[in-house]
Amino acid sequence: MKDNRYITEKDLGKNNEDSDLNYSDDDLMIIDSAKKLGTLNQMQINMNIIAICTEGKFEALLNGKPIKGKYGDIIICSPETQLTNIMISTDFVYVALCITNRALQQALRSYINIWNQVIYVQKKNIVHLTQQELNIYPKFYELIRSILKQKHDNIGMEYWQEIIKGLVSTTLIGLCGFIKQYTKNNPTKVKQNVSIFNQFLELLQTSEIKHHPVVYYASKLFISTKYLTVICKKNSGKTANDWIQEYTLNDITYYLRETNLTIKEISNKLGFPNTSFFGKYVKDHFHCTPIGYRQKK
Repeated sequence: MKDNRYITEKDLGKNNEDSDLNYSDDDLMIIDSAKKLGTLNQMQINMNIIAICTEGKFEALLNGKPIKGKYGDIIICSPETQLTNIMISTDFVYVALCITNRALQQALRSYINIWNQVIYVQKKNIVHLTQQELNIYPKFYELIRSILKQKHDNIGMEYWQEIIKGLVSTTLIGLCGFIKQYTKNNPTKVKQNVSIFNQFLELLQTSEIKHHPVVYYASKLFISTKYLTVICKKNSGKTANDWIQEYTLNDITYYLRETNLTIKEISNKLGFPNTSFFGKYVKDHFHCTPIGYRQKK
């Protein structure tokens, strides 16, 4: 009988004979030839998963809707996704990147809107790569694997963790290029509520100061705060405030870790009333002071 339970990133991180976990930290996991998930009939995911099928095929229900994947397909699952009725071929193999929303935002930066468009607006979870793309995309995984092998073989690589994250960022940006072209060639009709949700994401993405109350964005879209929250929840499983917080925290991480701006300059740039309020916000979400978070770089 197949296991019929929910699975989280902690389950994915169990390094046993059925799952070859190559890399894991607080925000990122790289899994190579993980066959363990094929024994599950039902799973719930709370990381973003980008997997490429390298052999075989599979079928499942994703949030109640049927999906099929085969060799060369990229399967994309956002957090809180439910996969049920999972069926795989005996030769099914895949490699996957598992990444938190925070790390995904940091990796993609200005390209995050392409990701949100595909996952939350057009709701595409399977991307069919062309043969030309298949000649390129899997090589990202191969390069990452070769770097990981050097680490495992104790070959000196002082900055190997940063190299891995840099390669992951490159992989995801490359994927955004592929899926942007794919959605252009396979357009989807968008309902009105989805269109408004898309406008909200674009407004959030392009606003230099993102730390505004929900009413600010609702007024820009000429709708009520309640309707904006309902639309966000319906299309993404997250509230409008969740989205605002996610984008704000990403900006905080970027300016603290990637720039030399002072705490006061960052606080002012991101629209906080003063450094005390900014410091409390950082501590509430990152469990340390802005200086402490910067030093964790």
